[in-house]
Parts: sequence; structure tokens; C-alpha cells
Amino acid sequence: MLVQAGGSPRGIRASAYVADVVFGADMPLAMQVRQRKLLDEALAGLGKYPAEVGILWQTPICIAETEREALARRDQLLGFYPPEAVGAYLSYNCGYDFAKLPESFTLRKLHDEIIASQASPMGFLHELSAEIGAETRITRKEFLEYGLRDATNYDATVTGTPAQVADRLEEVFEATGSRGGFMLGHAVAMPLDLIGIADLLVPELQRRGRFRREYRYRTLKDNMRDNGPD
Repeated sequence: MLVQAGGSPRGIRASAYVADVVFGADMPLAMQVRQRKLLDEALAGLGKYPAEVGILWQTPICIAETEREALARRDQLLGFYPPEAVGAYLSYNCGYDFAKLPESFTLRKLHDEIIASQASPMGFLHELSAEIGAETRITRKEFLEYGLRDATNYDATVTGTPAQVADRLEEVFEATGSRGGFMLGHAVAMPLDLIGIADLLVPELQRRGRFRREYRYRTLKDNMRDNGPD
């Protein structure tokens, strides 16, 4: 089974050529819908059937029996990294040294500098520009505060009770064509977050008819393509 990651135009074209399933980032829903649309167009352009290629959206979750408990657990994420670690994380992801940041700058200028250095502005900077505007002037401190929320997946972490988390997953699944699914990641601590997925989320999804109760085939590829009844 071939899984291809990449939301850039080049990454989407590569996915259309080779992927059985595509790995998608945990970005805002509007950007996920756009990626699904661009992938469908690329697949159709190659004479392939878009319905046969799903996207697995990276989705960190923080789930608990009560919303208050889930939100409290998510808040622990903001204490994970100091600013120096955030800068190193962003530098590694983009291939650009963020230690060179001036005291204030626009996201457009930073984007252009990253491109000029042959690095990649995709991911965090791309999403931040979409959120607050590429011409927005931002300070170094503010940039790293946004970076902390990105490095910890704070804003992207789906948080709440089993019903609330399932509601959000259904919303994304339906908005992006009801194909593929999710790669659920832990948010705060292992193995507690995975236990929460197994003990709280899976039963809720099964009650809604959204999650299988058995695997009917021997290979991962066949099971991923199986959309039949439980």
C-alpha cells in the first residue's frame, strides 16, 4: 500500500500518480476541502477515479468523559516547549533558520526569503498566512507564540467528549468527500490518549455506524478499501 504525503501542488500531483491513499495535514477545514478538490482534479486529469483515493487527515485528539477535563488536558500542551525549542522545531520543518528573524516583519517577506533560500514555506507559515493575512506585520515573540501552538498541535487538537470529537470527525469526513479517514494521534501523554481513543471514541463511532466492528480482509490495502457494512 502506497501512502503519499504532500499538500503542495507538486505533492498533490505526486499523490495522483502513485498513491493508494493520501496523508493530509491537520489544517483548517477550508484548506482540507481545497486539497480534496485539487486532488480530485489531478486524479481525473490522469483518467483515474477520485472516489478510489481517500485522504487520511492527521488528527491529534484530546478526549475525556467531560469537556472540562479534556480542555484541561489540552492546556498542558502549552507548557511543553520553551521558545528556543519552538524555533528549532520550525527551522527543522521548513529547512530555514528562524534564529535569523528580525524583531518584526511581514509574513509575505518571510515567505519570500524562505523561497529564495530554496526552503519550503508550506505547513505552519502557509497556514498562519491564511489565518491572519500575508501582509500582517508580526513580532518575533508573536511568531514564536503562534509557533508553539503549531508545534504542540494545540489549535488543531480535536478536544472534548466522545460525542463532541465524533461530531467533528464526521464534519470533516463529509466535507472532504466521505473518502479516506483519519490518522488519530496522541496529544498529551501515552498511553492514556490511545486508551481514550479505544475506550471512548471507538464505541461512539461504532454506535453511529462510522467504524467497523471487524476486519474482513487479510491485507491493510483491502481493508482500507472496504466500505461495506459491518
